[in-house]
Amino acid sequence: MATEITMETDWGAKGAQLTGAQVQAFIKEQLKSLHEKDTSLQNQINNSEPRLQAATDGCFVTYHRKSDNWPLAVPYWKWPDLEKAGEKADGVLVLIDGQAPIIVSPTGTQLKWSKNAVAVNTNVGSDYSKAYVDYTGKTRTAAIIAKGTELFGDNKSEWNQYAPAWCNAYDRSYDKGDEAHTKIGIGAGQWWLPSIAELIIIWKHKYAINQCLSVISGASPLVESWHWSSTEYSATNAWGLTLSDGLTGWTAKVSNSTYVRAVAAFH
Repeated sequence: MATEITMETDWGAKGAQLTGAQVQAFIKEQLKSLHEKDTSLQNQINNSEPRLQAATDGCFVTYHRKSDNWPLAVPYWKWPDLEKAGEKADGVLVLIDGQAPIIVSPTGTQLKWSKNAVAVNTNVGSDYSKAYVDYTGKTRTAAIIAKGTELFGDNKSEWNQYAPAWCNAYDRSYDKGDEAHTKIGIGAGQWWLPSIAELIIIWKHKYAINQCLSVISGASPLVESWHWSSTEYSATNAWGLTLSDGLTGWTAKVSNSTYVRAVAAFH
């Protein structure tokens, strides 16, 4: 009678009684079982099994549909086929509990905050409790641009060398190609420099954001370094955050150059 082999089989003295064929059959059966488990997991991923959808962490690739300029968002694994079909991503949609969602731009840069030390809105100052609930990046950036000449100089062509103006000028729109030259997507003037609380949200979701960015052509991942916010500490300093560990603080607007990501609204 053939000896039955299990994971509990003694491969010592008793193992010596097993034939080569028995050992080979057992090993093949174990490999087959592992392969089936791997295939099952892969099928769950490909079929968007609900438990695995949580890996998106509330982040989706968002775009304005080319046919009618309607804003839509999909999980990252659905984006490559849409991009092949001619759609262009606006960026990464991040859903925020209790706040309006924001879209993180596919690319960033590294710039100074301003050319001159001028205060626009320093109501937060050094108060962390105020900073952590400051979601007013859009209105702050608009106020900054309104003082553009004071902050960035008389030459408007040079304004984009500074973080708030660079974000305000960010453009993901494109020509649809029809006779009317219809613009699709989120254009210049619709993006802003995130506030410090909006930056904290980006840090919180950075892994899921980078996963989405990885499937967008031409996109670059978030850099785990200091990023500017539109929240001001004073005329000379603005709040920032490092995406490596979430440390927040303030740094000199005129002398320091840090990373910048634009954000926009989902509509």
